[in-house]
Amino acid sequence: MPGLRNTAHLATKQTNKNPLEKLMPALRQLNNFQAQNALLSAGIILQVEHSTKAVGVGLVVLWLTITFLSEIIASQVDSQRERSSLYALALGLLLIQTRTILRIEDELGLTQYFLIALGIAAGACLSRQKWLRLLQWLGATTIPILILLTAQTISARHGTPLLIPAPLATIAQALTDTSELRSYFQETIFSFLTISALIAGRLSQTRIAKFICYAEGACGLILCQSVESRMAIIAPILGTAIGFGLCHIGTLAKISNKIKLTIVSIFASTLLITVFNVVIAPDLQTATGVALDSDRGRINIALCWAGTMLAGDNRFIYGTGHDRTFIMERCTDESVGNYWQAVPGSTTGHAHNVVAHMMGLHGLLGIIALGLLATVYIKGALYFAKSEKIFAPIPLGSAPWSEAIISMAIFMGVCSLSTTFYIYNHTLQIMIGLALGMPLLKVRASHRSRAAEQT
Repeated sequence: MPGLRNTAHLATKQTNKNPLEKLMPALRQLNNFQAQNALLSAGIILQVEHSTKAVGVGLVVLWLTITFLSEIIASQVDSQRERSSLYALALGLLLIQTRTILRIEDELGLTQYFLIALGIAAGACLSRQKWLRLLQWLGATTIPILILLTAQTISARHGTPLLIPAPLATIAQALTDTSELRSYFQETIFSFLTISALIAGRLSQTRIAKFICYAEGACGLILCQSVESRMAIIAPILGTAIGFGLCHIGTLAKISNKIKLTIVSIFASTLLITVFNVVIAPDLQTATGVALDSDRGRINIALCWAGTMLAGDNRFIYGTGHDRTFIMERCTDESVGNYWQAVPGSTTGHAHNVVAHMMGLHGLLGIIALGLLATVYIKGALYFAKSEKIFAPIPLGSAPWSEAIISMAIFMGVCSLSTTFYIYNHTLQIMIGLALGMPLLKVRASHRSRAAEQT
């Protein structure tokens, strides 16, 4: 009978349904909430202290694994076999390197660049909605860290023990050791969390979400202030302000020239005053008696590291490699004029500048590598700037994705010029990779076709 045959055909079709398609509704709900980002937040908190660092980095690796698995499954469903294969290879390489990552057996070797690359891959597989959720999770991480710091400060002041689990108490104690935190760039992680919260506030749609994100950003700035890092404070402020300003220039189109000049002058002068008070003024009066001793010392160190390219033995082409011994013996604090370090024979383990560091370790090839990364980032930024028409009038309360990209670019530029922020910390390396992956945001095919028609 025709009816029975149709029913049997439908039942056969349902039984032959791809198992992945049956799981898709549940996977979509999980993806919308992005609960796995809690692993990244927890990992960032745990890696603050040495005794819990391995667990923290392990949670971050687990987050990467889940992110790659989700992309592999989604690519299979969308019949994007090439993309699925690439992420399967990335996941395989991550699993092979997991022991080395967790035990920090290759802190200054290829692993640091490998993790940056994996971070880029993770950022490239996220949609805008998933990116917003990730930024919100990262911003929210500032709250428990600030609570632990505040509790430890109050406890130390009154001489009472913290009534919390031992691992959390250890982390709280570590948050008060400024010199130790800065020795492996925790101030940069706090600054990353701050810029993430501020960007999330700009991208969020509701007033409540914006308020929460900006409050998280304020918590992040307090953390940056607690570690006494000028770079950590100023980088997210400059990044957010310049990103906002550049992407809303079109809003001034219908305003008279006098009002335009007034607004631009106020905006520029506010930034300059902020930079002076946060960056320059604290370094004018120093214990050494040398004005701007910290900045002058950093510049001298950076110039010495970059100058090792000209030390012969083909170092101009490929530098000294991961072994820093030659540079550290050549660029001692005494010889370069590092004013804040007076110990005879002491030396600095990095160039305090990403470009100079790459020049010393990897020579001309390192400069080319940085140029390629910058080209990919700028190309992605221009793509979104054109497709989102950022020079047309945009409501001040709205933020295109290109604003997020520009804000993060300014932030990383300030960090790169201030210190060698990609070394010593595997979690930070993944976060840097994520930031570099922002212009590679996963865009729907329909959006790409509309953008192509517009250009």
